[in-house]
Amino acid sequence: MRHLTKRTLAYFIDCLIAFSVVMVVFQWGLASNLRHLVGITDDWFRDSWHMQLYVSLTISLPVWLYFSYFDSRLSKGTFGKRIFGFRVTDLKLKPIGFGKAFLRTALKLLPWEIAHAGVIFPTPSYYEAEPDIRLMSIIGILLFVAYVLSILFNKERRALYEWMVNTKVIIQVKMY
Repeated sequence: MRHLTKRTLAYFIDCLIAFSVVMVVFQWGLASNLRHLVGITDDWFRDSWHMQLYVSLTISLPVWLYFSYFDSRLSKGTFGKRIFGFRVTDLKLKPIGFGKAFLRTALKLLPWEIAHAGVIFPTPSYYEAEPDIRLMSIIGILLFVAYVLSILFNKERRALYEWMVNTKVIIQVKMY
């Protein structure tokens, strides 16, 4: 349980960093001031496919790149993982490449992408007077719960997405 708690805290730190950079700097600072230059208006967002494209390119992709870069051998781990002494490796305890880190991240964040789709399709919930709870959002949440439970209930403490790409999160041994 301690391992899961530390991983969860590391994940929350990383989400806070990614959210701050993507939403405050990129969305509020850049995109909101520049999107009118390329013809993106509030009405443009009423189309689910437009909304999905925008969210994918301006929110999801930057967050995926954050996790992929920092979890790959190009870095020493995300900031949250560094704080708690974790690192992502392959099953031979070697650092993983960017491609594998990107695939791992895509699977790791799949619950959120499914939940986003649930909020965006068939029409963006934001534009509905009384939005309902949608099946895709529930599926995304259930997949997230399955990921958490998979860490709790296997002795290797690996999430389902880590099993799929043959990776694991280990505690780094500090050499002094």
